Amino acid sequence: MTLLQSSSQPVGSHPRSLDLPNKYISEKMLDRLLQIRHRDDVSILALGDSSVFGVGDYGDRLPAVGAGWTGRLAHDIGAVRFINVSRNGARARDLNTSQIKAALGMEPTLALVCIGTNDVLRGDFSPEVIRKNLVAFLRRLHQIESTVIFLGLPDPLITAPGPLSLRRILHRRVKIVNEILFDISVNEDAIFVSTWQLPYHREYWHVDRMHPSPQGHQVIANHVRSELALLRKNRQNIEFRVVRSKNFERYWLMTNGLKWFLKRSIDLIPGLIWLVLSERVAIRNQLKQKH
Repeated sequence: MTLLQSSSQPVGSHPRSLDLPNKYISEKMLDRLLQIRHRDDVSILALGDSSVFGVGDYGDRLPAVGAGWTGRLAHDIGAVRFINVSRNGARARDLNTSQIKAALGMEPTLALVCIGTNDVLRGDFSPEVIRKNLVAFLRRLHQIESTVIFLGLPDPLITAPGPLSLRRILHRRVKIVNEILFDISVNEDAIFVSTWQLPYHREYWHVDRMHPSPQGHQVIANHVRSELALLRKNRQNIEFRVVRSKNFERYWLMTNGLKWFLKRSIDLIPGLIWLVLSERVAIRNQLKQKH
């Protein structure tokens, strides 16, 4: 995938129908996208966690928070209004409590959402609770006729740091979350955009390997725009070719990385250790039963 791929249609063209790569979009959502493609007053609201907040989008600059893939997408399609109300550490329940208020007040044309990573990382991971909160959130947005786009979570087996045993557990949980996002998109009139087909390159990721780099944010923005067949209306680009130095990586690991580890050593890391140990016990029990 090229970082700045162009739309299949030239700027200003208005086709009667859309040739969408995403084959699971309903007729209702297809009509919505066609209307949005013709509009010149599109407003966008971004909701979710740190992957939406824009962490990693300034490269070596601190703090490393920029427009993110949602801001880049809003820029590229010429949105007249863009607001980002996502929050670092947000979980699915936060969409339906704190972040929904901004959506109801703004009534955006498009609501761009990525959520679930912080649910996956916790010991109280509950697919039922995630589904319940997402369905309630989605139905409230339908009341203001916003079109909701759910971005799927990437595959931890490929992207996440840590031992293989942990990444396998996270992989299974992410698959569950993505299945929930896909299912409610099909049955509750939303659009799910998968990220598993995107190529993995180290330069697409921030030094923490948990958030996209400037290049990665642009790749995601291009991918979402392509999946929705939206026109690129802004010919100017948001800068994304940021040089990342080894000195910055070492500095980040000694400052931000250390602070993150100390903060999460209380709530997150013990839970991840418990997950790995529980998985090993379960595997041993299965082997004993076979013998």
